[in-house]
Amino acid sequence: MKIIKSKILQGDKIIWSVYILFIFISIVEVFSSMSKMVIDTSDGSYMPMLVKHCMLLLTGFICCFVVHKTDYTKLSRYMNILLVFSVGLLFATLISAKISGNTSAARWISIPYVGQFQPSEIAKYVIIFYLSSLMASHQQDIDSKEVYWRMMIPLGIVCLLIFFENFSTAVLIFVTCFVLMFIGGVNRKLWLYTLLVLVGVILLAVLTARTAPQVLSMLPRGDTWVARLQNFGDDDYTQITQRNLALMAVSTGGLTGRGIGNTIQARFLDEGHNDFIFSIILEEGGIWFGTFIVLLYIILLYRMLKTARNASGYFGSLACIGMGLVITLQAFINMAVAVGMAPVTGQTLPFISYGGTSFVFASIFLGVIINISKKSGQDNREEEVKTEEEILQN
Repeated sequence: MKIIKSKILQGDKIIWSVYILFIFISIVEVFSSMSKMVIDTSDGSYMPMLVKHCMLLLTGFICCFVVHKTDYTKLSRYMNILLVFSVGLLFATLISAKISGNTSAARWISIPYVGQFQPSEIAKYVIIFYLSSLMASHQQDIDSKEVYWRMMIPLGIVCLLIFFENFSTAVLIFVTCFVLMFIGGVNRKLWLYTLLVLVGVILLAVLTARTAPQVLSMLPRGDTWVARLQNFGDDDYTQITQRNLALMAVSTGGLTGRGIGNTIQARFLDEGHNDFIFSIILEEGGIWFGTFIVLLYIILLYRMLKTARNASGYFGSLACIGMGLVITLQAFINMAVAVGMAPVTGQTLPFISYGGTSFVFASIFLGVIINISKKSGQDNREEEVKTEEEILQN
């Protein structure tokens, strides 16, 4: 992979390279996989949707560029405000859905001339950075019960507001933040007790879904959860379902794939441009191209962890770890669904799937990570200069 060398794009050049590669891959694969959506909504014209997607990708890149020039240490001062704003958006979305009577609207907010976006996409990153800031400011008493609950309560509120309408995103956020809290050094005893309770609740929910699915059906979107679990356990591959169509795309791709633009299953997959885009990637590019995509996410995670190790502040270290975990975990969940290793979750492939508003928010916070790598590099160079000066003086 060619590394970008530029004085304009500062910070970790490998992160920049992976990010820009994702943008180009997204343009190509979204264009190739949006057949079903175009047929259903755009009278057969690809250009309006493709132009919209490209404009949002450009917006995300500009946001990332601007943010990576801004001192990340200033961000920690506004985390309380950003958290309140995120929770307010989640509340507003639920209330508007109740008023309109449209339950599907409980996940989305519409922006004129832009489209829909999920407030959970903002909350996902804000809560990670909020917890990182809180842990960084309480290093002296990080293992106290008070600090633990100061983190768990806002995390619980955010996840609860998302849970009933977007179960997989709530779980993704909670798991990422819960692991991040452990890494940050929170009270181990309380952390373990919480983990045991959660494991018990999950086992009870799975048992209920298997033995008494009508109980879960009483919850909002409970029928959807039960259906997805049942479809995942169904070995009948003759049915025309999104899962089976995705598996057909994967199986026909083989080692080298059909070639870019030669997809067949994108004509039938409702979410081929979004949730199941990795299936189309495997159909067109084969196992080789799919492996390349996986490696890009692993490289991105590695560089974020390296940035975390070199960061000058504790906030920067934890923010890098949290951001790396949530992006990689979401990517692997999406890939696992595409190849039939997990039930359908609705998670998109970060930086690649159609849906530019989520790309914009992810780009903003990726810009923060790049700024952390930039600042840590400057600090290291300043330290080297001081060391050289001391040697010369001696």
